[in-house]
Amino acid sequence: MSDQRPPIHAALAAVMADVQAVRKGDRNPQQGYVFRGIDAVMNAVGPVLRRHGVIVVPSVERAEWRDCKTSTGKASRECTVIVRYTFHGPAGDYITCSAVGEAMDFGDKAAPKAMSVAFRTALL
Repeated sequence: MSDQRPPIHAALAAVMADVQAVRKGDRNPQQGYVFRGIDAVMNAVGPVLRRHGVIVVPSVERAEWRDCKTSTGKASRECTVIVRYTFHGPAGDYITCSAVGEAMDFGDKAAPKAMSVAFRTALL
């Protein structure tokens, strides 16, 4: 029996074959739209990445913050990030991609929300 470990492109193809689709099961009550959140994506993709020996490491390439106001005039903070994700495979090789995330929050959560958006985008 061979101890050959698959290269990253083969491991990611296996992940994609196993995951298939992640449905839009979350709903935004303010604007009334449905979406797939980071939790749904991680619950679907996380176990399959682990099963195929793929580890994802983020690295923030750029982050920008802006003070803004909502349509009702409430003070808010917007954050935009560009994150490079390195997908390490079981053979020790890797592949990278970059994803943009943008989010707004009234407190201190704009950056974590933007990171979640970028990660969800990269995984999908």
